[in-house]
Amino acid sequence: MSAPINEDKRTSRKRSRIVVDFDKAKEFVQHPMAHMPGRGSRGGRILLIVAIVLGVLLAGLIAGGYFYWQSYKTRPAYSLALLVDATQRNDQPVFDQIVDIDKIVENFVPQVTEKAIGQYAAALTAPIRKQVEQLVPKLLPGVKQKVRDEVSKHVKEMSARAGNMPFPLVALGVPYVVGIKEEGDAATVDVTLKDRPVQLTMQRNGEQWKIVAVKDDALAASIVDEIAKNLPAIGSELENEIRRNLPGGVSDLLGDQGNNNQRQRRRR
Repeated sequence: MSAPINEDKRTSRKRSRIVVDFDKAKEFVQHPMAHMPGRGSRGGRILLIVAIVLGVLLAGLIAGGYFYWQSYKTRPAYSLALLVDATQRNDQPVFDQIVDIDKIVENFVPQVTEKAIGQYAAALTAPIRKQVEQLVPKLLPGVKQKVRDEVSKHVKEMSARAGNMPFPLVALGVPYVVGIKEEGDAATVDVTLKDRPVQLTMQRNGEQWKIVAVKDDALAASIVDEIAKNLPAIGSELENEIRRNLPGGVSDLLGDQGNNNQRQRRRR
């Protein structure tokens, strides 16, 4: 008779282990805050400390990002990003704020002068060289629009790399696309466009930077070709100077050939 009684006890014990208090579970779902650890408990203090630390870190990240962005806006890379954005939107006023065409043309004088002289003979006299140096600055303003178009084309080639990226990403990515060397209130920007090197010179202008010079051998040669038609006197003087520096026999031979050519043209 004792065996059945023990079996009933074991069965009752097993059943008591799987009993769930649904009333307490329902109360926890309806009022979760009432079951959280109290302020005085150890768990509550730990949660509070973790929340404070996370809040401080988040506030520090936000403040650091804000001040970094404000500082970044005063650097050449940000002005270049503004220029790329203005070019994509065809915003001419912003383009003119960052690109100083007058200064660029003025700083092109040494490049164009060197190219112009290089296209003539090596036997240049000091007076002829001086004449070239005096004429080039007077002729360059006439190709100002050409310089503007070329600079705009350079910027468009740079903006093509940006694609449709958001402006902040473009601004932060500029230093990884071009080489920027900043020294005080001046900076140089080295960029390769269609396998040819181009160097931009920038100067600080308040909180922003302006492009004041462009070093581009291809553009300088193109400008020389543009203004060459306005240098006929220099060409003739160079020819006379070369003739004077040649040996007498060669000079006479060239003179006879020139006269024969003139006679043949008259007969035709």
